[in-house]
Amino acid sequence: GAQPVPVESGEMSYVVMRIPNFVRATVVNRPSKVIKSPYMADIMVPGETEPALCHSPALGCAGLIVSGSQVLVTPKTSKSAKSKYSLDLVDIGSTLVGANPMFCNSMVKTALLNGWITDLPAFTKEQIVQEHTIDESRFDFKCEKDSITYLIEVKGVPNASACDPPVKPKKDKKKVGNASPGGDDQNKTSGLISYFPDGYRKQANDPISPRAMKHIQHLEKIVTTQENTVCALVFVIQRADCAIFQPTKGDPLYRAAVYKAQQSGVKILPHVVTWQESGLATWSPSTLQMNLKDETDTF
Repeated sequence: GAQPVPVESGEMSYVVMRIPNFVRATVVNRPSKVIKSPYMADIMVPGETEPALCHSPALGCAGLIVSGSQVLVTPKTSKSAKSKYSLDLVDIGSTLVGANPMFCNSMVKTALLNGWITDLPAFTKEQIVQEHTIDESRFDFKCEKDSITYLIEVKGVPNASACDPPVKPKKDKKKVGNASPGGDDQNKTSGLISYFPDGYRKQANDPISPRAMKHIQHLEKIVTTQENTVCALVFVIQRADCAIFQPTKGDPLYRAAVYKAQQSGVKILPHVVTWQESGLATWSPSTLQMNLKDETDTF
């Protein structure tokens, strides 16, 4: 597992992941012109003459992965893979943004083993079960310790903006790799709001992510009906430019459900992960400040 690595200032650094072989590249197309899947992009790698196929597990990462985006990709070792690379980070200038949602559970597992998650103890490998199903939900982790059961759901949060809900940029202005909102705050590069989820709803009274809604409601039900059970929702914020986390005001149904669940005892734990180009991802052991309810909310 990952061990704290001493850093120059004498503090401990909480390394939750190491990717040793990042390659810088520029996105040419997404979807790829070769394989027209939204999960595939064409990228240019320095020194190559032809674009290469790259798997983009975060799709467009809410507007961050577009033609011209600067990205960090990992070469694939498998000969049978359709793509030569995996698109793992986006360099937006002010910060690297983790764009591989698969990394989140791996990082949380390392944090659980080391006791780096706020309000949760450290667990041994034997105490951790991944992908545990209860009734209609599959939760990311079920941990057992001292006759207490811990149910933990993980959500990756790649999105941040100067305001929430973010102002979508006008369609006619082609902004390369920049999903920042309009207005005066457009060029703000720090102190942003990390918000979840991002997206569109099919109908006005639907949540943006019915799956995320189901998970938080199920966690609340479990924590209020089962003895000796701790429920936690861990938001992994893979970027270093945020001052606060909130369930998005663009989805008042989900926002109200998270607040209600927290009032019932579900732990809401937003942790920041800071990526370096060297491939080190560092976990922040204290949670980011959060806004679950304020004077603008009607619930």
